[in-house]
Amino acid sequence: MSQAENGDVRAENGDVPLWWILTFLLLALGLGAYAVTSSGGSLIA
Repeated sequence: MSQAENGDVRAENGDVPLWWILTFLLLALGLGAYAVTSSGGSLIA
């Protein structure tokens, strides 16, 4: 079992952890969708 599989979120090569990237993308998509819907628009511009 590697460190990543053992609950260590640090990437072995020093890169940005995949979970951080996924979290950032989810937040960006959520904020983008909220901004569009709150402005009265639709997701299909």
